[in-house]
Amino acid sequence: MQRKRFTWWISTALVIMLLALTGCQAVQGLDLGQAIQNSASIQSAESKGSLQMDIITGNTDGLSADEKRLIDVLHHVNLELKSVKMQDKQHISVEGALTYSKGSIPFQINVNGTKFTIQIEGAKKPLFFDLMAAQAGLAGSSSAALSSDMQQQLLKKAEELWPALLKFFLTNAPNPEHFSVASVSEPVNSETLSMQKAHIEIKGNELVGLLKAFLTNILADEKGMKELIGQLYDALVPIIKEEMKAFPSKSGFSSELPDLMMAYLDNKTLAVEFVYTTIQQFLKKALDEWDKNMEDTLSSVSDSQVKALLSDKTVLKTDFFIDNDKQIRKVNAEFTLPITEVSAGVSALKFTYTSEIWNINKPVTASVIDTSGGVLNLSEVTANNDSFLTYFNKDSKFYSFLREDLKIAKKDIHLLMSQGDDDYKFDSSHPFINEDQVSMVPVRFISERLGAQVKWNADSKQITVKDELNDKTIVLTLNSKTTSVNGSSVQLDSAPILKNGSTFVPLRFIAEQLGCKVGFDNKTGSVTITRE
Repeated sequence: MQRKRFTWWISTALVIMLLALTGCQAVQGLDLGQAIQNSASIQSAESKGSLQMDIITGNTDGLSADEKRLIDVLHHVNLELKSVKMQDKQHISVEGALTYSKGSIPFQINVNGTKFTIQIEGAKKPLFFDLMAAQAGLAGSSSAALSSDMQQQLLKKAEELWPALLKFFLTNAPNPEHFSVASVSEPVNSETLSMQKAHIEIKGNELVGLLKAFLTNILADEKGMKELIGQLYDALVPIIKEEMKAFPSKSGFSSELPDLMMAYLDNKTLAVEFVYTTIQQFLKKALDEWDKNMEDTLSSVSDSQVKALLSDKTVLKTDFFIDNDKQIRKVNAEFTLPITEVSAGVSALKFTYTSEIWNINKPVTASVIDTSGGVLNLSEVTANNDSFLTYFNKDSKFYSFLREDLKIAKKDIHLLMSQGDDDYKFDSSHPFINEDQVSMVPVRFISERLGAQVKWNADSKQITVKDELNDKTIVLTLNSKTTSVNGSSVQLDSAPILKNGSTFVPLRFIAEQLGCKVGFDNKTGSVTITRE
């Protein structure tokens, strides 16, 4: 188990290397690392680009009809960013479209700090999401939750530290074997520019060597590592100490911090030396044992997907176009990932990325999205909440994409029928057949499993089921065969009854009203409720 876990850690690290280590030592006078740093320091600009995914199909004979349909729908997907306006790093707008085999779905995004507003064609209102609020909500039940002020400070410091972090890693990133530079003329936003093109190719079987060279460079860069640790200390320690003293119960420490911890927090030289020594010892040990550990680990890998990742079939090709100001003005990249799972019906995934940028560090105004009519808060949607679909008009392309193509509302519920008359068997997972020969199921159990809301009125002895996905409001009354569906009277085959604290209703009625089909298997005594 430990070796398998280590293997996945290594493969994850190698994927990161594949995508990030694009050669950062100067070649033929071109300092790509500096160009990447310059691009990361841009304060305002306009750009456009696209990210395309192509599914290379394999043997699909063993796939189900649904699986074949999904591959057909997603075999070519293109996320086009037609206009990206960065007013500054806190205010960004995006106008684009998601195109797939059945059409195109336009969208707009506005970023204001940690707040995201998204307008998708077909949405009843703009969608809204606040990363900061979501993080606070997730951490709200934790005694170690950070204050909102500290979170804001940490985000600001992270933005300030990003150039230093990038510089350190780019300085130590090794060049891959295939790295060439050529002078070219290329159009950027309809303007032809004279630029240098850096062409880089990295294959999966080069990754282990690149990772070793990267760690070796970091180990040798004592000055760079200590400078980076010092910058992290200057940025983070004051905030941490302030939070600890202001909220001792949240931070997990008493107001009297342990002497050893305070010694490190109060002495930058001591703290930097301690962190540097710890990292150095870890890297030295890892590199001393690198070749043997890698040989042992890779020889024991049985996962064919990991082996494919580390083969020459995994390929990243990237072209960077750099102008005379050492700014990256255009990028073309292609990433091919082989898929070894035969039953998947896919032999490879191919990703293609393009981008170009202009108006660098010039006045740019981000577009806004009209929210005067209100917004739909995505933080209220859970992973199992089908109400997300209700945010969109049913005749919209996006609704069709989610429900008909991706089948996000699909549900399969399997239940065993109770045998005999013992009351204890009449529970949520065991429907029963009553004296009218009607299958009965607890209304709350089946309704909530399908995303509907259920309310009980003790005075009127009525149950109201509200299903937003299917636009149904059902009112059932205990011991009455007459019910109401969207205000119209409907007769039931059998009246709802109360057993063991649960209200049982005719299974087929409630399932079909909630958009499901019901199937019975007499051999196994089971029932299947299916919603597409």
